[in-house]
Amino acid sequence: MMIVQNKNNENSKKKVKIETCYLCGIEFDINADDASHYHNGEYPMCSYCSEAYGFY
Repeated sequence: MMIVQNKNNENSKKKVKIETCYLCGIEFDINADDASHYHNGEYPMCSYCSEAYGFY
């Protein structure tokens, strides 16, 4: 797990967890504030695939 410092406030730290999407294979930050999530609690799904295949 990588830790990235916020540029606005050096004391503020944001944890970054890099996962690989099980549908498209791209690497992304699962902790980002977007639609990325774990599908069925197990499979990482990026924001793009979450929005594109949201009806499943």
